[in-house]
Parts: sequence; C-alpha cells; structure tokens
Amino acid sequence: MPSTLSRPALRLLGATLVGLACLGNAAAQTPTILDEITVATLTPLEKEMLLNELFNDLNKDDDDQEAHVWDNGGDRGMRVKVTYNFSNSGMTEHSLKAHICRDLKFVVTAGDKSQDLSRRTCSQNSGRWDVQGKDPAPVVYPPFLSDVTIAKLNAKEQTSLLTAAVRTLKDEEDGKTREWSNKGLGNTVPLRVTLTPSRTDAKPGSYHRTCRDLTMVLDGKSGKQELTRRSCENRYGGLDIEPDYVDE
Repeated sequence: MPSTLSRPALRLLGATLVGLACLGNAAAQTPTILDEITVATLTPLEKEMLLNELFNDLNKDDDDQEAHVWDNGGDRGMRVKVTYNFSNSGMTEHSLKAHICRDLKFVVTAGDKSQDLSRRTCSQNSGRWDVQGKDPAPVVYPPFLSDVTIAKLNAKEQTSLLTAAVRTLKDEEDGKTREWSNKGLGNTVPLRVTLTPSRTDAKPGSYHRTCRDLTMVLDGKSGKQELTRRSCENRYGGLDIEPDYVDE
C-alpha cells in the first residue's frame, strides 16, 4: 500500500509539479474529466478555468479539507456547479518517479441533475494529473545505428561509435564536432564519422534533464550518409541511445 504523504512533503512535491506543468494548453488536446460531463455543457473557457483551479488545488490542498465549490456564474437554469475535494494521498508504487495519487471526489450539478465523476487520479511525467488529459505516448526511436545504410558495422565498431556518440552528447558544446574512425576495429573497409551536437534544450516535464540533436556524417567506401537523432537523458544521466537506458 502507498504511504501517506505528510503535509509539508505534499506541498513541496506540489510546488514542483506546478513548475513542471506550465506547458501551455496541452491538456486541452486530450480528453479530460470534464469531457465526461453529460448533465451540462461547459464552454472551452469554462473548462480551462475549472481545470486550472482543479490542478492548483490538487497540488496544494491537504486531504479531507472543506470541499471546493466552483460554478460557471450562469443564470438560473444555466448554472453549473462542481464540488470536489481530496483524500488518501500517497506515492505511487514506482516512487522513484515522484508521482503521487489522490482520491478525487468530483460531483457536477446542473439544474436538478447531478453526476458523480469521482476517481483516483495520479500525476504524470509532464507534471499534469491524468484528469487533465493523459500524456502522449513517448516517442520511440529505432535502435541507435540501425539506420546506417552505407556501411555494415561489426560489434566492435558499433560499441566504439556508440561510446563516441555518448561522449559527444555529454561533453561537447553545441556545434563542436568530434571525429571517429573504425581504424583498428577489425574492418578492412575504412569509415570515418563526424559527430556534432546541437539544439540543446530541457526535456519536457523536467528542470535539469536535457535533450540534444546529434548529427552524424558517415563517410565510407559506399559514399556519405547524414543522420540526425534527437537524444534525451533520464534522471540518472543515461541517454536513450544507450542499450541499458530505462525510460521513466
């Protein structure tokens, strides 16, 4: 069973998630808890306002506090009221991801109709909660070097070139080129490769982890080939082009 978060811990994690969630209106692009409402119709602006309030309260409000009440300010007959509060907060089983889950009591009332949309909700890698819309599936790239077509690399070449690529991504400044060759690696057909990092940026949903473009220009007997691969690191500094990389 997940352990209950202390009030200070919840607020600290909530503050972190608030920072991670400033990603524009991405939540509006996928179905949210508000798209399940059948007793009333909310405008896009009303949905945005309610989701923002819900997000802020999910991150800062303690369990079992007085329920929050939101309404759209509509006239009688057009008024929509939403009542919600939280309980049973705790870390997910995969706590290294620093995700938390909370029981959300969420009731929508319009006229003489009401709808209970309560459920357990959990934070996501982006910093949003799943009631705001699920994160998109992570981009899956083919195995590193699998798209090399002008040369057939043996195991030693693949290991050596991968090492050079990792060192380039971790050590070189944008625009600075590192050179590699297969000399002494058991292949009689010479191959030279230049590796250049660029477009360094923060990984979505992260303060410190980074993504970079790696451009490889391969020059061999069969001609030249240029490949560019976007590579991101995990919280432990591993790059997704490394065989033992574990996605979060």
